[in-house]
Amino acid sequence: MGVIQGLVAGLSSIADSPIAFCAVVTAVWFVYFVGLGVYRLTLHPLARFPGPKLAAFTYWYETYYEVLKSPGGQFLFQYHRLHDEYGPIIRISPNEIHIRDSSFFEEIFSNSLPWDKLEHLQYRFNNSTGTFSTPKHEAHRPRRAALNPFFSKRSIANAAPMMQEKLYKLCARLRREYKGTGKILRLDWLWGCIAADIIVQYCFNDGYGFIDATDFRSPFIQAMFDLLDAVHVVVQFPWVGAVINALPEKLVEAVQPGMKSVNHYNREMAAQISQILKQKATGTAKESQHKTVFNTLLESDLPPEETSLSRLQHEAITVIGAGFETTRYALSVASYHILSSPSTYKRLRDELFTAIPDPTNFPPLGELEKLPYLTACLQECIRLSYGIVQRSPRTTDKFPLVYKTWTIPPGSIISMDNYSVSHDEEIFPDSFTFKPERWLNDPVAPDGRKLTRYLVSFGRGTRSCLGINLAYAEMYISFANVYRNFEFELFETGRESVDVYRDMFLPHAKPGTEGVRVKVL
Repeated sequence: MGVIQGLVAGLSSIADSPIAFCAVVTAVWFVYFVGLGVYRLTLHPLARFPGPKLAAFTYWYETYYEVLKSPGGQFLFQYHRLHDEYGPIIRISPNEIHIRDSSFFEEIFSNSLPWDKLEHLQYRFNNSTGTFSTPKHEAHRPRRAALNPFFSKRSIANAAPMMQEKLYKLCARLRREYKGTGKILRLDWLWGCIAADIIVQYCFNDGYGFIDATDFRSPFIQAMFDLLDAVHVVVQFPWVGAVINALPEKLVEAVQPGMKSVNHYNREMAAQISQILKQKATGTAKESQHKTVFNTLLESDLPPEETSLSRLQHEAITVIGAGFETTRYALSVASYHILSSPSTYKRLRDELFTAIPDPTNFPPLGELEKLPYLTACLQECIRLSYGIVQRSPRTTDKFPLVYKTWTIPPGSIISMDNYSVSHDEEIFPDSFTFKPERWLNDPVAPDGRKLTRYLVSFGRGTRSCLGINLAYAEMYISFANVYRNFEFELFETGRESVDVYRDMFLPHAKPGTEGVRVKVL
């Protein structure tokens, strides 16, 4: 009893002295921190894996490269330098293993293994119940299955005439405002506008008129792009996202005026969803020639809690956020490289002029897909635009993963990325060079598999890009129309305008560059 009383008295005296209290708390924290570090370096299940000790010791290693090292989004390049030093498998954080081996890609991004995403990543885009953000494999599977028919190849083919009409309208504007005028056109802005217009029309049966924006500079598209500047901060410090989401809309719009258009979009989507839910509840729904993504979900086998207003809103954010920016970037990459290579540009134009003698009467999508050089150009721009450039971490507590002589225990985080496959020099020699010819004549990789097996920008497995058919259709129709109808000349545009300089989940070019600028001749 005397010992206990003495201990209580000692604690009381510490509590009465702020300096002593702070000293004790600091000492306890220090002992815990050192002990945790020693555990991670010596006793942790991943302790024997190659990699820098600092990365194994603390998550702040990743935070430094993603958030603190200017201009942000630099961890992608850092861990590739680590691979050069340590080999194909490395430990890049206390509980994460990264693998750089293209032949192993489909082992992780598999159609059969029940991998989960990381729980905390579902909150980074404020759409935690959207299909893309769903962490658990068991929850993701029915959500994905409900959307698959809407994005099937047949459904997309039926929408091709709508896409063509939008391209006719776009081309008419280019003739009217740009052709032969010397006015500078931002092709990257143009591609963003047409991609967003097509996606919104197809998914929500609504026209936002992005291609009518002055100079093709849409405040909505710019705001959606700028939102990614905060992605690493929100992931590394989740409380930041919670604070931002708690702020009044008017305050956010005052700081970032472009958010007005994003908030307007969210309100319109909420109104559309509410109307559809009301019509379903009252039995007054009308048959439409084209169903929206919301109709598709409501008519699926999903339980009622999966078709609530908030979850459908999250799907709306997912569809528009994931859709237009990847297509915009891919076509911007293609535009720069094609226009900077006279031989590539001529070969593409010759093929388009032969296949489309009358530009007022475009062939159907199926015919465009048969054009070999157009297809090769699109495949090459998809390879060099990466889709999602950030690594894609997976985890499971159900089984270990074996890579060569290494066994990665259950509960570990395992990641790979599209960037490393796209720049695997054994598969894609001279990988940073835009070479459509590498895709001609159904080529094979060194391992004998089709080269297209290593075109992974749309992902692989159960989590592969849901909108792949829509993206391909957009790119075929948009690229063929614009390059058949117009001749362009680059204006003060260098490769830095399209090369990935920052990994902001999606690839971002070097800050300060001015996009793909051209004159329409």
